[in-house]
Amino acid sequence: MAGGDTPGLKLTGVRAGSPADVAGIKAGDVIVEFGGKPVKDLYQYSDALYAHKPGDEVVVVVLRNGQRVSLTVKLGKRGG
Repeated sequence: MAGGDTPGLKLTGVRAGSPADVAGIKAGDVIVEFGGKPVKDLYQYSDALYAHKPGDEVVVVVLRNGQRVSLTVKLGKRGG
């Protein structure tokens, strides 16, 4: 496995009960797309996230074990 070579945002953990957890996102997943926008790093992820409001539903595409998995996430309040 090429750890740092994969573009995207690798998640080291997901808080229990968080919107990501409820949507089925797991630790180790690599976010590669958020709300239709490609995610290659933390900055692109932040830009994509802040283009939406709490309560919005967005499709997040993650790489899990080499497979692309699309999940729908209902965004929660920021900093909550």
